[in-house]
Amino acid sequence: MGKLIQCTGRLAKKPYYFRVTDTNVYSIEEVCYFIHQNIYMLQRDFFTYGFAIWLRDELGMEDTALKMENMLHDNNNLKDIVVTLCCSCDYYDEREINELIRIMDETQSLPLRKRQKIKADNYLRCNLFEKALEEYGHILKSDNMLAADIKEYGAIYHNIGVAYASLGGYSKACGYFSQAYEKGKNKESLREYIYCLILLEDNNRYELVCRQYNITEEERDSIKKDFKETDRASAASKETSRISRLREILKSGYLEEYYEKTDRYIKRWKDEYREEISV
Repeated sequence: MGKLIQCTGRLAKKPYYFRVTDTNVYSIEEVCYFIHQNIYMLQRDFFTYGFAIWLRDELGMEDTALKMENMLHDNNNLKDIVVTLCCSCDYYDEREINELIRIMDETQSLPLRKRQKIKADNYLRCNLFEKALEEYGHILKSDNMLAADIKEYGAIYHNIGVAYASLGGYSKACGYFSQAYEKGKNKESLREYIYCLILLEDNNRYELVCRQYNITEEERDSIKKDFKETDRASAASKETSRISRLREILKSGYLEEYYEKTDRYIKRWKDEYREEISV
């Protein structure tokens, strides 16, 4: 979790996995810390009946588990769930819990389209690209967007472009980055647009866009330099590192470890994919 947490309750033998943030928790104190650290992105659907069962079976918190089940059944709001969990142990005091409540109230006071965007942005941040695209699509179709200004549209189009680019859909991403720049005039949208053209190796369109937006040779060199650095960083990502490590294990002859880790990674990727495409 990134912090030394003193736990006074029972530690779980099997952790609860918050998939959206790729986080395992082993105690109610770690659950409370997770809530505090992710309060701006927290969603009600983070907490399921499976979570209630984990509280009961792994932590022995039967009363809290029952309260959770009842709140989920009665469709209680996120604030009720957070307060119940944080009050079930002494990890945070009353002042800190009230601050969490204030933040949730502040978030809930935002217009619906902005609350939906926070949810979509969190999906995007956590690499749940299909879910992010689905959520952004709902926002754009909503009547609530009638009150949005042009920069709000630009920000949403930009993030849709990021999602498509992350999925390898560079042609679609180009269209959204182009619209994002036209509406929001955000230089980052234009740079991402050009990155996608480089990835598509569409030299004619690349030259046309550079002339259209008066991009100097110096700016082109800067973009290409940033692109190469990003490409190198991508090659050193966590998943790439895991695959490289698997190759090393195989070459070293540790077949049992190789097959065990391969099966585990494949299972996790399958589970992630199934969850992403589930309705």
